[in-house]
Amino acid sequence: MASPYRDFASEHPKNHFGKENEQDGPHIGTAGNEAWDTGQWGETGQGKSGEPTPIKGYWSAVYTREGDNWKIRMLTYNVTPAPAK
Repeated sequence: MASPYRDFASEHPKNHFGKENEQDGPHIGTAGNEAWDTGQWGETGQGKSGEPTPIKGYWSAVYTREGDNWKIRMLTYNVTPAPAK
């Protein structure tokens, strides 16, 4: 299925936001050396005809502690489908 969006990786999106799921904040593993979190993201991209097009999705991340630092072990995201017209 063809995407309704132009190649958004090469565009310059506007109004980008990312937010953590506040009711279900970060989770710390039992040993205290791993954590994971989820949230939503969105931005305004450019549609095929040049019109502003909202793009949104969800993200998740897994972190691991190395000494005093937290590092991203895995980061995933998706783009939710555009509404049917």
